[in-house]
Amino acid sequence: MDNLISILHVLAAIVFLGPVTIAVSMFQGRARAAHEGDSAALGSAAMLHRITKTYGFLSLLVPLLGLGLFLTDTVFLKDGRFHVSILLSVVAWGILFFLIVPQQKKLMANLGVVTDDDDPASALNVDDGSIDGTAGVNWTATTKKLSMFGGIFSLLWFIVAILMMI
Repeated sequence: MDNLISILHVLAAIVFLGPVTIAVSMFQGRARAAHEGDSAALGSAAMLHRITKTYGFLSLLVPLLGLGLFLTDTVFLKDGRFHVSILLSVVAWGILFFLIVPQQKKLMANLGVVTDDDDPASALNVDDGSIDGTAGVNWTATTKKLSMFGGIFSLLWFIVAILMMI
């Protein structure tokens, strides 16, 4: 049973974390191109935003399966690298869901793209007082923040992968 859970854990990491990591790193470039008038980039940015949200949510399977492994074998309970991996995973998801996705939503709302599962009211930007959050978006600052948080997100997963292989 441990082997099956281990295989599913690794496969889920590959299938879900790979695409979300790539989408997070590519989004701001495509969104910036869309902001400058590239209509093809607009579709790319919308797709990358959707991948970030969907695969980010589905990637929660990775720690759930990892927790299953963690609880089935006492060896895992005694090894500190697994505790650190769990902590880094929680931090990475916090960055994704509380920093990256809201900033992506704000840029997509500014581009006039709101997907079916996005709540337009959630794009509320209290800094500029606008109702839809589209007024006063500082594209340079927001895309730089997305690049920074995306890099941190990717680095955390890289560290977790190394910890798992040691």
